[in-house]
This record gives sequence, structure tokens and C-alpha cells, in this order.
Amino acid sequence: MYKITSNFGARESFRSSGHSGIDFAMENGEPLRSIRNGIVERVVDYGNVNAGKCITVKWEDGKTAVYGHLSKFSVNEGDTVSVGDVLGYSGNSGFSTGSHLHFGLKENGHFIDPSPYLQDIQHMNDSNYFVQQTAEIKINFFDYFQQHMDLVGGFLSDLKMNLIHFFISTDYSPLIQLFKHIIQFIFINI
Repeated sequence: MYKITSNFGARESFRSSGHSGIDFAMENGEPLRSIRNGIVERVVDYGNVNAGKCITVKWEDGKTAVYGHLSKFSVNEGDTVSVGDVLGYSGNSGFSTGSHLHFGLKENGHFIDPSPYLQDIQHMNDSNYFVQQTAEIKINFFDYFQQHMDLVGGFLSDLKMNLIHFFISTDYSPLIQLFKHIIQFIFINI
């Protein structure tokens, strides 16, 4: 588990505004992994300011994850990444007082609280964490599908019975008469 050294919105003396992410203390060179599928939007080095070496990943849901203060990049702009792919390595680049990960999250261009993803960051290097989550999602989808198939099966059974009843109880003589008149009209008027 990584120690949180600064929370989202924190107003430390060296900041001019609230903190735009969450900082996790890490040893230099820790692998930083994507916690969602997405596309690498930016790979940028701000030098000794801001987040230093920084990567942004646009997730499939439209949010953008920001990984800052890296020591080294492992991806390029435009790369497609999957959950668990190494993006780079933690470091002390940019305006920083020690090796850590700055993890930020943007939605519609604005920073939002990334706290809902704390556990994903804390466990990004645990090989079974994301596998277990994916398995739970698949099981949940299967359960959902199975529950709703029972409803669909009941609906189809009712529909079949209603159609059988309709065809058995319907007097087709008006339809036959209409069809007969249409045929006569077509052939007589030729």
C-alpha cells in the first residue's frame, strides 16, 4: 500500500490553489500501470515545473487520468493501453519534494476527485487484483443475463400462446373476401 501524502483539494502552503489530484509516496522506479482501458493522449515533460514527466490516458468512459512526476515513460502518444499495462515509472520530476505519483482525474476538462479509484491505484501492481475485478464483472453480467432471459422466455411463451389463440379464433372469411376482390379488380381491369 502506498502512503497518501496529499489529498484532492488539499491547500498546502506551497500551492496557490487546491490540489488537483492525490499524491502517493513511492520508491523511485515503481511501475505505474493503467487502471482502465484507454488511449494515451499526452506524454509530456514539463521539466522542473508542474508534474514534470507526465502521462494522460483518455479512458473509454471519457474521463482522463493524469499520472505525474514520472522518472521514465513506457508509452507513446496514441498508444492503446489496457488495464495493467505499464505506462512508466514513478519518480521525482517536476515541482516535487520526493519520489511519488501524482494521480489526477479530469472529466469534461475539469479536475474531479479521483478518490473512487484509490483502491485501483493502491493495487495496480498486484497481478490478481484486476483479474479478480474482471471476473466479478463477467459473473455479474452472466447473472444479469440469466435473470433477464427468464423474463424474455416468459414473454415469448405468452406471445406464442396469444398468436395461437388469435389464429384459431379469427374468422378469415372477410380477409379471404377482400383478397378475392383485389384479385378480381387487378385481373378485370387489365
